[in-house]
Amino acid sequence: MQAMALDVYQQKEREFFEFLASELEKVESFYKMKEDQAADRLAVLKEQLREMRNRRAYELNEERRKRKQGAHDVMADENGHGILSDHGYLDQVKHKIFKPGPNSRAMSNMAQTPVIGGVTGPDDRRDYIRRPAQDQVSYKTAKRKLKLALQEFYRGLELLKSYALLNRTAFRKLNKKYDKAVNARPPYRFMTEKVNKAWFVNSDALEGHIKTVEDMYAQYFERGNHKIAAGKLKSLIKRKGDESGSAFRSGILIGTGVVFAVQGLTFAAQLLIHEEESVRQETSFLMQIYGGYFLMLFMFGLFVLNCWMWTENKINYPFIFEFDQRHHLDWRQLAEFPSFFLLLLGIFIWLNFSRYGSDDVFLYYPVVLIGISALIILFPARVLAPTSRKWFAYAHWRLLLAGFYPVEFRDFFLGDIYCSLTYAVCNVSLFFCLYANHWDEPTQCNSSHSRLIGFFGAIPPIWRFLQCLRRYRDTRNIFPHLVNGGKYTMSILAAMTLSVYRISGTHTNLAAFIVFATINGVYTAVWDLFMDFSLLQPNSRHKFLRDITAIKKRWIYYVIMVADPLLRFAWILYAIFTHDRQHSTVVSFLVAAAEVFRRGIWTLLRVENEHCANVAVYKASRDVPLPYSLAPLVERTSSEEGDHDDGGRSEVLSAGGATATGVRPASSRRDEEAGVAHGGDEAVASGTGVRRRRTTVTQEASSGARSISKMLAEAHRQDFVKRRQPGQEDLAGPAHSDRGTQSDDDLDEEDDECDEVRADREAEVDLERARGLAGGSMG
Repeated sequence: MQAMALDVYQQKEREFFEFLASELEKVESFYKMKEDQAADRLAVLKEQLREMRNRRAYELNEERRKRKQGAHDVMADENGHGILSDHGYLDQVKHKIFKPGPNSRAMSNMAQTPVIGGVTGPDDRRDYIRRPAQDQVSYKTAKRKLKLALQEFYRGLELLKSYALLNRTAFRKLNKKYDKAVNARPPYRFMTEKVNKAWFVNSDALEGHIKTVEDMYAQYFERGNHKIAAGKLKSLIKRKGDESGSAFRSGILIGTGVVFAVQGLTFAAQLLIHEEESVRQETSFLMQIYGGYFLMLFMFGLFVLNCWMWTENKINYPFIFEFDQRHHLDWRQLAEFPSFFLLLLGIFIWLNFSRYGSDDVFLYYPVVLIGISALIILFPARVLAPTSRKWFAYAHWRLLLAGFYPVEFRDFFLGDIYCSLTYAVCNVSLFFCLYANHWDEPTQCNSSHSRLIGFFGAIPPIWRFLQCLRRYRDTRNIFPHLVNGGKYTMSILAAMTLSVYRISGTHTNLAAFIVFATINGVYTAVWDLFMDFSLLQPNSRHKFLRDITAIKKRWIYYVIMVADPLLRFAWILYAIFTHDRQHSTVVSFLVAAAEVFRRGIWTLLRVENEHCANVAVYKASRDVPLPYSLAPLVERTSSEEGDHDDGGRSEVLSAGGATATGVRPASSRRDEEAGVAHGGDEAVASGTGVRRRRTTVTQEASSGARSISKMLAEAHRQDFVKRRQPGQEDLAGPAHSDRGTQSDDDLDEEDDECDEVRADREAEVDLERARGLAGGSMG
């Protein structure tokens, strides 16, 4: 019996140490791969910074030489250097007012390296957005892009450093628990013999890269001030502070707003039974306008709750939405916006329906409310989270011009949000119709008479349809983009037939609406489950789900799997209440509120699914597009990144997961997803070295043995792809090549000016201190 027990113990011990060895091998191979990629990226950034320095120094020297000669025109040379137009007197005035900054003057004094020739042919793997057609890049644009690239690269290095530290700690704790359980002697044997000799523990290359980035940032952007440079770079990775004050303010705002709103709605209910017909009509239409405003706040509030859920489950949503890490708002800070707007809405509802003021202003409270809201969002001063407000406004600008801009994640996400806010969008037509006609016969503006309301209801799916066409134009992939466009075609037809039925009211139009709405409901429900959520995967570790899940409470997935398709058919209430073609405002509002709630739970799993896909391919930082095309480093690294990089982005596993499995090259979108549960906390698939996994993936892609459900589940990854197929022509065109980032120029330049002023002040303080010390020592 003792011999049998000893055999079982030895077998379990062997299995345990084999497990540790396999995990150590995966961590080791991943770390080496990322360290090599970091070295290549650092070399590219060095060349880019040298090129920027050379071009800027050339521009300044040419300007200085031409001014001495009395010339007014500096033409660009064949290498794409800067251009000054021949404006004579204006150029002289411009030069006097806008003098070169401290960094530019410092660059002009640096020793120049030979200018590297540009690539002769077009880059087959170039991004189809944010990339100028030629190398004639302004210094302002190059400086901004390279500064952002260094910041993002530094953040990726810190993530990789955290990854190494986290795994070393994990191995130590596992070894400690094992030693304690079996009373092993000597302790920490596996740590001593294996882990402490591993490359990711002993390598100092990462520390060298971090120090090099700090030095380069100081040299090129902070006039050699290493202290300021290191402080700025480290501020990108520091933990958020205590935001209890924001939570308290949000609670006060919500509580006060709800009190005002409830009291105002009580007054409105009394006005709805007023003896005058005109008062009843006006109150009904005013409540519709306020209802649309409330639904937008409801959607905003659901997004904030989703941000809280993502934060609690360590879902990297700022990376998915490409928020600026320097100005990113915590979910508690973000909650202050809908809370304040709810207070504003409650106050205006109370003022309006309590009939505060004269009768002349009774109908114009919504105008003031909307005007104040728009002013807050578009206020140009650098207060109230200016970067976030600018991001929000620019995202809407891109949505309004859907089809003209290449589609990013935020573009189609915002378009989907508005597909669930058709009630509020239709209120735009109602609002302008009422006030354009001075509230004369308001019924002419309702959905039974106005065709514009039906058109506005179809605008959000039209935006999404145009985005799908643009994605197809950029990628030439019929699936999923044109198939997705078919889904929004059904949404457009459903909105059109509903409007026609409301106006005409025939049984034929009702039947047409039911047919198209049913097709649209089935189409969208299937798309949600299989594409957007990637659920219902056969043979998955979690029944009816997928192998990789990030939300700890899995019952949430099952609830959403049932609730989302059911709420897709909330339009059935329109078909039930056929006796009222106008469909009472209560029914319309309830259907709209149900759709907003459905979109809120859809958002939770859509972003979670994107995060899980990022975890599977080690993606937690991005490669910012660089301004110059240089040879030969760009050609070499682009070919290497093509094996590891999805959409021109480097991929580093977030610190929330200790291990991950399966390297998925971006060149094959058909690779099997790696099995990492809870955002990468558990390793569920075996793998040895990077090369072996690549070979396996290649064999799987070449064999074509892949299920339809897996293809549907992985199609959403193309929403993050921003890199052209090899040999594809430049479809984006120069007209939109750099628009994607121009919106941040002003804020970045103001940040630079503030930084330079701060640096000057610190230099003056240091100089005064030095003088004081010198004087004290002399005394």
